[in-house]
This record gives sequence, structure tokens and C-alpha cells, in this order.
Amino acid sequence: MKKLYIFLTTVCCFLLVFKSSFASEFSTRILVTSTEEATLSSEIAAKVLSIPVKTGNLFNESDPLIKFDCSFFEAQKDVVESELESAKVTLKSNQDLVLMRAIGDYEVQLSLIAVEQAEAELKIAQLNTDRCIIRAPYDGRMSDIFVNEFESIERQQPLLKIIGSGSLEAKLMVSSKWLSWITVGYPMQIVIDENGLTYQAKVSAIGANIDPVSQTIDITAKFDENYDTLLSGMSGTATF
Repeated sequence: MKKLYIFLTTVCCFLLVFKSSFASEFSTRILVTSTEEATLSSEIAAKVLSIPVKTGNLFNESDPLIKFDCSFFEAQKDVVESELESAKVTLKSNQDLVLMRAIGDYEVQLSLIAVEQAEAELKIAQLNTDRCIIRAPYDGRMSDIFVNEFESIERQQPLLKIIGSGSLEAKLMVSSKWLSWITVGYPMQIVIDENGLTYQAKVSAIGANIDPVSQTIDITAKFDENYDTLLSGMSGTATF
């Protein structure tokens, strides 16, 4: 029994070493891509006050990426707030007067409509002031800036291009014969040409079709961490 145990242990170790040696012989080229890329535009026409995040810089979710001069919208909001307060006072006064039968219900209804209208206008004014700052929808890096500070911009004008930092992945194409051993979750080491650094990654998806001409299949790999030194568009070599 002891000899059988030793034999099985030896075989298992041999298989592990053989598999490791076998897999390490395989390498292929990769391209770093991003699944989160966005070109941001403004929903209002305004003048750019500042662009806190510069090209290439990292940012966190909700960080301000661009700020506009919103003195007009802020003043408009102040006017609407005053109108709402005035409408509320009028409504309260008319509600008291109707109890004394000094006015009818019609006047009270008109006052109530005036309050509701002012509240709706205040929501619009608040929305416009909120649009005076474009914030990051997720953690990422500034890719391109298409405007300058103090420049007047129009609605829907492209302003910034951003790339999500947690969305980088490696795209590679391998021989279909590799499907005999490669699976989702299979680890790899990726050496990037541009910086010479090595990164750890795992297979996250295997393509659904094999190219009939080249007999290759697409593979996607997810990096183990969100590396600050990785950029979309970098290339390198993956070794299994």
C-alpha cells in the first residue's frame, strides 16, 4: 500500500512538471484593449472654466473632469427660488382667505398651480447648474482633450475622451489546437513591449468560432490587477 502511494505521488508530480513544461513552451502576441471608452460632451452651451484632469492623468469615479462658467444658470436658479417662495406665500394667503370666504376655491387652485409650476422650473434650473460640472462616470485615465480653458462650447460638442482603468484586457489569437488544454481561468504571463514589465493575467473568454483558413481562435484575458502602468494600445507577448 505504501509503495502504491509513493508511485501515485511520483506520477502526479511528473504530470504536473510535464504540464508546466509543456505549457511554458507556448507564447503568442497580445494587444491591450479597453472595454470602457467614452467621448464626453456637454448638455449645455457654456464657457469652459477649467479642466482639472490633464491628458494621461488618472482620475476616480465622480471626480470633476471639466467645469463651466455657470453664472447665468446660477442667477436663473436664484430667480426661480424667489418666485417659488413668493408663490408659496400667495398660496398660504389664499388658503386663509378662502376659509374666511373672502375668495373662492378658483383662486386657491390658481395659486397651487403657480407653486407647482415654480417647483418644476426650479428642478430645471437645478439640473442646468448640475450640468456645469462633468464628472467621471468611473475610475479611469484621460485619453484626449478636444477643447481649451475659456473656450465657448456648444451642446453635444465632443470635449473629452476617457478610458476606464479597470477595463483593460488582452486580446490574443491562438492555434485551435490549444483548445485541448487552454480553458477559462488559465493563467499566463504577459511581457509588454513598451515598458518591459511583466503582468499576470488569466483567460476570461474563448471565442465561439475557429477561423477556417488560419485555424485560429480569439482569446480574451483579464489582468489580475488594475495596473497603472498599462495603457490601451500597448502590445506584448503572452507565455503560458
